[in-house]
Amino acid sequence: MRATSAIAEFIVKSRWEECPEPAVAAARRAILDCLGVMLAGSVDPPARIVQSVARAEGGAPLATVVGTGQRTGAVWAALCNGTAAHALDFDDTNFAMLGHPSAPVLAAALAAGELGLADGRAVVHAFLLGFEVETTLAEVVNPEHYDHGWHATCTLGTLGAATAAARLLGLDAAQTRMALATAASQSSGLKENFGTMTKPFHAGHAARSGVLAALLAREGWTASEQALEGPQGWVSVLGAGARRLEALATLGAPWKILTSGVAVKPYPSCACTHSIIDGTLELKRVHGLLPEQVAEITVGINALVPKILIHHDPHTGLEAKFSAEFSAAAALCEERVGIGTFRDDTVRTPAIRDLMARVRVVVDPEIPGDLERHMWSKVTVRLTDGRTLQIGPRQVPGHPGTPLTLEALRDKFNGCAALVLPEDRVASVREMVEGLDGCPDLRSLTAILSPAR
Repeated sequence: MRATSAIAEFIVKSRWEECPEPAVAAARRAILDCLGVMLAGSVDPPARIVQSVARAEGGAPLATVVGTGQRTGAVWAALCNGTAAHALDFDDTNFAMLGHPSAPVLAAALAAGELGLADGRAVVHAFLLGFEVETTLAEVVNPEHYDHGWHATCTLGTLGAATAAARLLGLDAAQTRMALATAASQSSGLKENFGTMTKPFHAGHAARSGVLAALLAREGWTASEQALEGPQGWVSVLGAGARRLEALATLGAPWKILTSGVAVKPYPSCACTHSIIDGTLELKRVHGLLPEQVAEITVGINALVPKILIHHDPHTGLEAKFSAEFSAAAALCEERVGIGTFRDDTVRTPAIRDLMARVRVVVDPEIPGDLERHMWSKVTVRLTDGRTLQIGPRQVPGHPGTPLTLEALRDKFNGCAALVLPEDRVASVREMVEGLDGCPDLRSLTAILSPAR
């Protein structure tokens, strides 16, 4: 199958009128959520470092660095905004992708959209296309690809970002093929870097690579016509043996944003910790548990998860986002789990560290192994008085089967955006994003994504 050409044709030929309203509505929700966490993440250390380098090395002020008063070249803006969107690990996930679909695609779309003087409808359409390409390619290579050690947010996100950028820059089919092929050679990202600043960099790198690939292709850059499907192409090299190219026949039929969907995060940590946090919080709430009552907490997880929750004794907030032990202990010790839970000083809290020593993590064969449910967990608490309390594996709020209400999604956006924007501007930004496909000029949104001067 000529995968590179098939994807390019899909990108170029797609028409807004063919996008079903439920898919457009889902895209608007995803963009709202991602923009909120991008704003909140823009003041986090990984984002600040990338912004500092962009100030020193960046190009012409053509695109907005969200959450700052800074403008820079489109490639640099994509890097900054993608890193910010993933800095808190609060951005959405997709269970087929086994990664974060919105951060790299939205960061690329904002940068390319400003460069291409796009309206809001074009941005929403490009976002939908980028989401579709990366999640469909995920069906070609996952779970083998992810289990092999690749961070899909970057490897697949690079191609999603290139898709969005190519569409917004008006590339034809031949140029779009070159953009995808060039992006394929920039596709990277190692799970070994989970719990460090390099993990959010993966999303920024994907966004930057996608925009750069599209810009090069627009100028006549060349690459292999079969960079994805060739014998030494992306699928063969990164697929870890998987090669289900027939999945590409489903591009846009149906739209993956409606099938595998979007999982919006209720907690700013790895999605594999959410069931642990949610279950522990419920046990605490129902039974009024206190840390001193707990003799031991046993967390049952799927066999895939130990390769993801790799920090058993975290010493930084970033490491804590990938720790089952910390997640259970913090949920029981804290009144609520939010951005402040995953700060370095919280990780050093004596009560949390004491309880972490009483958390045991085991692989539980009862946890389903399919892509949608492998993130579930079973939490069992043995009390000092001999009683045992348990909560079984289940979906958590925000998963496609139990989506956040619009009110809850807005509350999350408001809380994130208020960390950066003046209070009176948060509602204006939210309303503009909720009606983004009716916005005549993307720059009317990006112009108000920075603190008041």
